[in-house]
Amino acid sequence: MSLTVDVLNDLEASNLQAASQAALQECSPIALIELLEMLWSCDLQGANTVIDAVLQRLQQLRALR
Repeated sequence: MSLTVDVLNDLEASNLQAASQAALQECSPIALIELLEMLWSCDLQGANTVIDAVLQRLQQLRALR
């Protein structure tokens, strides 16, 4: 849940770089999926940019399995 809170705070501050970077550094697929669900349903500016980063990180983690 910490990832979601951190990313939402970054988005609220219009810091897309930090929000995307947090997603790209996350190692927990569950945390990423929770974040994806939250971003998908919200209407925050910049959410699509972070959604792209979350999907990219999920693909990276899948490749490591």
